[in-house]
Amino acid sequence: MFRTKLFHYRFENKDKISVLKVNKYQSGNQRVALVTSHQEDNDTNQLHYYEGKCGISKCIPNWLQSFNNPKMFLFSLSCFLCLQGAIATGFISVALSSIERRYNLTSALSAMAAASYEVGVILFILFTSYLGGRSHKPRVLGISSLVMGIGSLIFASPHYFVGTYNFNKTSIEMCTTGNSTDERSCAVPLLYFYPLFIIGNMIIGCGASTLYTVGLGFIDDSTHPRYSPIYLSIGNIVAVIGPCVGFGMGGVFLSLFVNPFTPTTLTSSDPQWVGAWWMGFVLSGILSIFCSIQFFFYPRRLRRSREYDKLRKQQQPVQDQGVSFENDHNISIVIMIKEYPVYAYRILKNVTFLFATFGITSAGFVISGTITFLPKYFQIQYSVSSSFASYIIGVVSIPAASLGMVLGGMTLFLFKKLTVERLALCVFLLTVIEVLIPPLFLLGCSSNEIAGVSVDYQNTTARTDYIISSLNVSCFSSCGCKSNTYQPVCGEGVTYFSPCLTGCPHVMMMHDDTDGYYFYSNCSCLNSGVLARSGKCRDDCTVQIIISAVLFFFAVTLIFYNNIPFLKLTLRCVADKDRTVALGIQSFMLRVLGQLPGPIVIGFLFDFNCILWEETDCGGRGSCLEYNSLSLKYSIIGVILIGTSLSSVFFFLAWITWKCRKIQEN
Repeated sequence: MFRTKLFHYRFENKDKISVLKVNKYQSGNQRVALVTSHQEDNDTNQLHYYEGKCGISKCIPNWLQSFNNPKMFLFSLSCFLCLQGAIATGFISVALSSIERRYNLTSALSAMAAASYEVGVILFILFTSYLGGRSHKPRVLGISSLVMGIGSLIFASPHYFVGTYNFNKTSIEMCTTGNSTDERSCAVPLLYFYPLFIIGNMIIGCGASTLYTVGLGFIDDSTHPRYSPIYLSIGNIVAVIGPCVGFGMGGVFLSLFVNPFTPTTLTSSDPQWVGAWWMGFVLSGILSIFCSIQFFFYPRRLRRSREYDKLRKQQQPVQDQGVSFENDHNISIVIMIKEYPVYAYRILKNVTFLFATFGITSAGFVISGTITFLPKYFQIQYSVSSSFASYIIGVVSIPAASLGMVLGGMTLFLFKKLTVERLALCVFLLTVIEVLIPPLFLLGCSSNEIAGVSVDYQNTTARTDYIISSLNVSCFSSCGCKSNTYQPVCGEGVTYFSPCLTGCPHVMMMHDDTDGYYFYSNCSCLNSGVLARSGKCRDDCTVQIIISAVLFFFAVTLIFYNNIPFLKLTLRCVADKDRTVALGIQSFMLRVLGQLPGPIVIGFLFDFNCILWEETDCGGRGSCLEYNSLSLKYSIIGVILIGTSLSSVFFFLAWITWKCRKIQEN
């Protein structure tokens, strides 16, 4: 039988590309190759010349070529990674409690606003991972950074539309005899501005969708395979530092009043306090726009990228090697779209990839849900301000996450390859994390006792999920209380809604003007001679906070120690030509099944365990004022244990399949 095939080969020599047309003949067992023509691809050579140098169009000055290396690109990408982490994780998590209080939102609504980031990522992740892998990757990153900056500014825009924050602290409502009416001005409901949070965060997600697929993929393409784990470790360390910086800076901003130039008598420990949540988004939005400029000067491929491609192919299993079209820039968009199902089907048949993806997704569900509400959880369990809770998380997370990422990357660097034994260690460490997390969330101070809610209010039986204005208690019935503002006071170890609803007619003395402590006397709802103090009843939680910080440090270290090996597993268990698409599919599944529902589920748990709701001026239900801390911690621990257990099982199955695959190769 006589067969003939025509092949086109492209050979590169420095900045020149040659094209050979070769006819291959086969007759029986004999094969003959005949070169029919040879020519230089001048158009491609001209394009290739400009692609390999830093600059825009034909403006490629020599001094700019010193930036044409992986180290400088890693620096540029690190700026993007840090800003993305600060916005999407740090500032969002820190600002939620203030946004809820300022705009009368429930935790479920604020969780949906936070999760809308994942919706933006989901809408673009598959598109950017596939087309971004075949287009000018640095420019794609530049456009993404610009879009993210615009989204951050939109997220902060409600602050400028709603005007000055008004609170009822100018005068303390005391118990005065006689009837009075509760005069309220029902302005435009603040819920009308809620869509801006959704839209802004979705745009942030659209901009950030290229970071871990196109960005880290470009780093892996541009570095030696042996040093790639180090570069990826640095990139992931910066990505982790970003949220930590967001937590720390967010704590600074929350210690400022939401209207910085408006005098206020409130302190950060006051329940009515709203911090300057919007400052972080404005600052990071402007920085993201400036950060985008540098990416437009990078070439399509950095120097020596093609040399590293060949080295990576030598590390691939034989069955995964093949012709890669990832960098064929002449292929049409229509053809690429038609090819996508072929790529996806080939990747989804990879059992190791599927188990690793499900393991990452289960862990992502837990991490995204808990990290979104972690500052608020610390506020509730340890009776601290939102700014102090943010400081704790930021100070502990930065060294812990950095240490974990460095150890994970260095281990891969020393062992050179992702071995079966190394992956088994990661699976074991996941089990250790499961042991550390429950004690972390079980710790906390004693639950807050609230009159009429968790404890009896004289002749009124305690009940949950009520609005305070419906109370009818004899000890303050003649006081003419008209305020629906939460002004808690502590008396006899029980928190009361306000001095008026405690039956307190007099302010006896002011203890400390900086902390805003007032003492009230002759309170009819308290025993004779007992003073009430402004603020909620608090316990000393110093010991519990220290223990929680230590456990949190070790848990974060182990979590991020496993980050690089599992990312490397994804990159190495699929063919080189499928890496970008595989990362895109994994990111898509992580968002849809993990990071999108995670915060929403935790947000509903917070609302479910609310025992005291705010009453708005328009008569509706606002944000939650107090939670059942004991029930809340058990609910969250249950969700965490389910998620981490599933993650451990899936990663164990990934280790088994990876081990079997290695045995077959050997």
